[in-house]
Amino acid sequence: MFDDLIGQPHAARMLTAALRRERPRHAYLFAGPAGAGKKTAALKFAAAVCCPENGCGACASCKKAIRGVHPDILTLEPAGSLITIDQVRWINSSLNLHPSESRARVFIIGDAGALGAAAANALLKSLEEPPPFIFFLLLASRPQAVLPTIASRCQIVRFQQVPPADIESYLFDKFHVSATKREAFARISGGNLKLAEALCANAELAGRRESYMSIAARLGRGGCEKAAAMAAEAESAILEAGAPPAKHDEATDSFEVGQKRSQQDAHRRAGAAQKQELALALSLLASWYRDMTAVAAGAKDSILNKDYELELEDQALPSRLDNYLRAVGVIENTRKKLGYNIDLGLALQAMFHELTEVL
Repeated sequence: MFDDLIGQPHAARMLTAALRRERPRHAYLFAGPAGAGKKTAALKFAAAVCCPENGCGACASCKKAIRGVHPDILTLEPAGSLITIDQVRWINSSLNLHPSESRARVFIIGDAGALGAAAANALLKSLEEPPPFIFFLLLASRPQAVLPTIASRCQIVRFQQVPPADIESYLFDKFHVSATKREAFARISGGNLKLAEALCANAELAGRRESYMSIAARLGRGGCEKAAAMAAEAESAILEAGAPPAKHDEATDSFEVGQKRSQQDAHRRAGAAQKQELALALSLLASWYRDMTAVAAGAKDSILNKDYELELEDQALPSRLDNYLRAVGVIENTRKKLGYNIDLGLALQAMFHELTEVL
């Protein structure tokens, strides 16, 4: 079941061993960086506990599970930045319902770090004493954010960043992209297989990356004289990057009460999507100036954006090495602020103003 889990041999062995037991644990915490394959592993594990053949991978139940459409496998995602107590109450209220077409029911909680104190406390009893046919799979990209009371009730399965070589091999097998693109996407993804795959599969995302690279290059050349103009362009490129509208489905309806709460959750999701896009944009902008630093220091073999190598070599100047380092610092300082309740537009304006000064 886990043979094609990319770059996660330890997690694959641990999950395989768990399924070979007479009965797996009732709760697991999949902990590791974003894009490491935790959701894929969770769906495969859920498929196996629901499958009458312990995870054959070929029956109708397994195929539904892997596609994410199995009626006995329920996924809960944050309503914005938090999983609310109402969402957890929905889980608790449906806990004793028997499986509709398999031998188990599985709850996949997409971000255990988003469980607030009240929601976590409401979930504790369910984690401790679920019915024998219930399994919980909690995912966490920030394991340190998961409350100890939650983590202590789960078997922890650790995931690691996917090695660049494994990402390159996967991109070649699935997309047949050029060696330069494979190397670039593997490096800039930072071990995030999901991001590397999306850069190949999603033309809109690839276009946004090109836009951010263009902004970084223009700043590096001093091609934008007014910080206000650059901030306005960046806000258009980043904050209006086409985040999809909030989905409104039956699973959400079952625990949302009233129009006001629905609007609040939609607002939270929109804010979370903006922060996610901003985090991506800042990561890409920082990668440009890291590459400029590498070229200026004579270490071009460590360039991340290999598909921009010629442009980087043409633009980077050894005499401006300190400027590039300072630019990376400015961007990183802005990224640290994303964990707070800040005005994203003002944060971007301040950042680009500083960048025009240091560059």
